[in-house]
Amino acid sequence: MFIKNSLSDYKNIRNINKDCEELHLTRALAKKHIEKIVEKCPRLKKISISQSTKKRLSKDAKEFLSKKNVLLRVKKEQGRPLEIKVTKLRKIIAMYKDHSYRELEEKLNLPKSTIHYLIKYSKRKKIKDGKKIIYLK
Repeated sequence: MFIKNSLSDYKNIRNINKDCEELHLTRALAKKHIEKIVEKCPRLKKISISQSTKKRLSKDAKEFLSKKNVLLRVKKEQGRPLEIKVTKLRKIIAMYKDHSYRELEEKLNLPKSTIHYLIKYSKRKKIKDGKKIIYLK
């Protein structure tokens, strides 16, 4: 499972994983902040943004990303994120392959309707782990 970091504020640049290969920006950042991101994440290859964020992103920032061979892509990331820890969701999905909903209900001590919901909506690709939103690919 591939995890994509999300950034909504330049103050959270320090929280980005240095091995990050893909990033989603929810707000337009200044060129100096984008330079810090690229410096911190040398493996960064793609940045996804919304259409409105792309309009607000400066020309200098777009040119800088182009020079650094970082692909800037417009992508909709709609919907409310699932509120569950990534490790727990992985465990549920792995166990689901070999067990029924009723067996999972007994083993995980979760209602089967919750298990069904988590499996069905795990395709949403957004998970909220505490205050941090994680994008899955």
